Amino acid sequence: MDENKKYMMIACQNIQDEITDTMRNAGLNYPVLYLAAGTHDTPDKMRATLQAVIDSLTGIDYLILPMGRCGNATVGLKSDRFSLVLPKCEDCINLVLSEDSLKVNRPKGTFFFTDGWLRSSMSARKEYDRTVQRYGKEQADLVMNMIYGGYQHFALLDTGLYDLDRAKSQLEPLAKVVSVDFPIIPSPYGVLKKMVRLEFEDQNFVVVPPGKTVHEDMLE
Repeated sequence: MDENKKYMMIACQNIQDEITDTMRNAGLNYPVLYLAAGTHDTPDKMRATLQAVIDSLTGIDYLILPMGRCGNATVGLKSDRFSLVLPKCEDCINLVLSEDSLKVNRPKGTFFFTDGWLRSSMSARKEYDRTVQRYGKEQADLVMNMIYGGYQHFALLDTGLYDLDRAKSQLEPLAKVVSVDFPIIPSPYGVLKKMVRLEFEDQNFVVVPPGKTVHEDMLE
């Protein structure tokens, strides 16, 4: 961290708890803009949204983007005025699972959750509830099986910041419908902590200088 530089972050609401806790523990208070729930569902739309924000920003030296490729939504981003800082990973799940490295074990057939994901208006459980209200339980169960039937697990990423039992109880109705279990995965979000603490001199990150474009190979 360079005290003579100015920093800002754009992040997903799903990891707001982890970012807020890290900033509080580190005594940092630079501005963080959280993207609206569901923005990342369409990579092209997310890219356009991010680029529009980037183009509007002035007076900063570094913009931190804790999101990795995120379906290639960050590929093609560019700023002519400040540097962009990104993690070399697939998406924010790697950041949450990480300890010292972004090379993490992501079990196949797994849908990942934290309390932040569950609170989102676009969460799987809230999506199920809305579908039940609109079409009735029988039709909603069919729709949910079409969407989530390929998953074997609804993994709760244990960051230590929320009540696992409460989170599990929120997911149980949908889990029964699609017949999945609830593994709990310790998730120290170590690399995300480094990013929030502005510790960029690390092999996990890429710093893209002004005038340069984010390329996919930078994030591998």
